[in-house]
Amino acid sequence: MASSISTKPFFTPSRTDSLSSFLSPNSNLRSLSSVYLRPRFPKKQLHIRAAGSTYGNHFRVTTYGESHGGGVGCVIDGCPPRIPLSEADMQEDLDRRRPGQSRITTPRKETDTCKIFSGVSEGVTTGTPIHVFVPNTDQRGNDYSEMSLAYRPSHADATYDMKYGVRSVQGGGRSSARETIGRVASGAVAKKILKNFAGTEILAYVSQVHKIILPEDLIDHETLTLDQIESILFDVQTLNMQRR
Repeated sequence: MASSISTKPFFTPSRTDSLSSFLSPNSNLRSLSSVYLRPRFPKKQLHIRAAGSTYGNHFRVTTYGESHGGGVGCVIDGCPPRIPLSEADMQEDLDRRRPGQSRITTPRKETDTCKIFSGVSEGVTTGTPIHVFVPNTDQRGNDYSEMSLAYRPSHADATYDMKYGVRSVQGGGRSSARETIGRVASGAVAKKILKNFAGTEILAYVSQVHKIILPEDLIDHETLTLDQIESILFDVQTLNMQRR
């Protein structure tokens, strides 16, 4: 069945004032917009200050979560496919940074048990974004109620508020050390990539915390292994505790 479509001009010459010439069907819309739709106030350059949570180029990591929220974690993008990876690979490093293990760290009790939600199938990476989540199980937001009235010394509360105009009173939010969980988890993945493709092993240790100093003659960087680091640091920590 044949059908016909009737059209009518978008602008109709219904006015008789000086605008009628521009409102005719043959009017130049560019002239109309430039003459009558131009804003009458000067344009202002918009400055938005936002905290960056993504870093990297080919290997990109986005961390998320707050200190006393539901949890923290990261999204890793750019990981090659077919890299053997499991939660145990990340958990080993997360256990090393877990709080509450000594007197020189925060007494907060967290298991820091990680869970991989995407990017890994049957024990290998798929080349798609890897989502890692760690729940907060010992969050105590009510302990920080007084901090809504005053900034904590030696914390980022004041600078965060001055820069962004808002802050998380409960434990500092994103400026808490729990944000490093996403960095540690993504670092474990990066170490796997470097070991598989370049045969490179990453080792690191803390040589001094205030007056607790690791003697230099205990470390031989040519033959150093992770097991030695764990053993030496445990012995030094035990020795300093005994001296107290």
